[in-house]
Amino acid sequence: MGAFELHHWLLLSFVTVIFGGVIWMAVLAVDSFRATYGGVAGAVTVEDCVYADTDDGPQWTCSGPFVSADGAVRIDAVKLMPRYGAPWDDGVTVTGRISSPSAGTLHTDGQTWKWATGFTVLLLGIGVYLLRSALRIERQVAPPPVDPELAAISERARAFLTEWDHVLAPSTPAAAAPPPVLAVDAPKRANLAVGKVLIGWLLLVLTIAGTVWHLMEWERRQVASLTGQALGTVTGARLGAEDRIEVAYPDTTGAEWRVRWKPVDPDSYREGGQVPVRYDPAQPYEVMPAYPEFFEIEPRGRTVLVQLILLPGYVLAWAWTWRLGRWLLGACRRGRPAEAWIMVAQLHWGVEPTSFWLELRDADRIWYQRIVWDRRLVRRLAGDPAGGAQLPLSVELRRCPGLRRMYLVDVAGVGRLWPASTARARPPRNYELTPVELHLFGLAESTGRHLAILLALTVLAGGGWLLAGPATAAYLLALIGSYQLWGGGAPWRGFYTLRH
Repeated sequence: MGAFELHHWLLLSFVTVIFGGVIWMAVLAVDSFRATYGGVAGAVTVEDCVYADTDDGPQWTCSGPFVSADGAVRIDAVKLMPRYGAPWDDGVTVTGRISSPSAGTLHTDGQTWKWATGFTVLLLGIGVYLLRSALRIERQVAPPPVDPELAAISERARAFLTEWDHVLAPSTPAAAAPPPVLAVDAPKRANLAVGKVLIGWLLLVLTIAGTVWHLMEWERRQVASLTGQALGTVTGARLGAEDRIEVAYPDTTGAEWRVRWKPVDPDSYREGGQVPVRYDPAQPYEVMPAYPEFFEIEPRGRTVLVQLILLPGYVLAWAWTWRLGRWLLGACRRGRPAEAWIMVAQLHWGVEPTSFWLELRDADRIWYQRIVWDRRLVRRLAGDPAGGAQLPLSVELRRCPGLRRMYLVDVAGVGRLWPASTARARPPRNYELTPVELHLFGLAESTGRHLAILLALTVLAGGGWLLAGPATAAYLLALIGSYQLWGGGAPWRGFYTLRH
């Protein structure tokens, strides 16, 4: 558990959702199979249909009382499976089978259990694969036992060979290895990368607030347009499986309109009762109860979609706030000396570097930590005679408070390298860490790729604008940028050009 990072927890959350879908589809498959082979045949008289806007288009779930073919089984409300593209008229009889006398679903298609079983197997396979990837633990190979007597003999042999190496040393001295790069005479200070991080975090928070304000303003305008008032009459109570009521109300022209709602207390509304309503005179079908707290009003589709889009922004903004707080407290701590090697990470299935990592060596321990990429770090490597990638850097480590280990790394001549992940004892499994190769940077991107990225961002921003105004378009762009910063800022070719 100590090696888990944010993406691991997000993956486990996704796996939990998948296994929830497995359970739901398995229950549906079993219920459909029991109904098809050994259930109770009968018919449902439709009295209510509920609208649902799904990915496959508008669909309706209808329900009503069930009566078996022999009249021995009667159920007050049973839902029809599958859904329908258009609602059934009230009073229409639909035949099918239920799995037991206490079932709540009428299956009209005997093939439902087949595709439900297929989806169950598919989701189960995906869930097991992702769970195995998230919880995979590297096998620890225990060292073989060492005989103390053999160990003493080996130690004496190594000492003997070392003595003869000094005696038989050549008269001409061998070429000495290049000395480590000395620290550049430059003050230690926090580099400008933190400014990019703060700007990205601030833009994300501001665009989230702007989107929420725009959504609230849109909902307020929708409610403000309901200036018409009328006294509706309950024409039907306890309709369908959700115990909804039907209310008929007149508009300003005397025409009668009907709407169905689900009350919090179905027993409070009987047929012939009255319910005050508010509606839009220009669009009488836009109606709300005068006292919506007594009803379970489903939110509008736009509101639900915007909230789903804002969910990853909420998570990322909270995680960034927590990380920035750890940085602030870590900067107040005293540093201790250590050595660092700079590595570049590349996905096993990718072709370009994606992030920078540090291999930190402190008190005979090795830690791997991703950092926020800074162009001056690569400039320093370019100025080293040996490339700098294999030479250790003299650094100071300032540990950030928290349960998970995280370091602020001060490099003389470069500044402070800000962590983009917690420190781990093993290299990441999904990346390949290699020394920095300077020829990967400073290469210009092709015009086609720039246009493709620009087109994708334009489509994304345009969709957000149409959904909930310019604030949502800015939020989607800020979300992409903030996610890149959360991972350390991907040094794509040409995205940050290295200029000598």
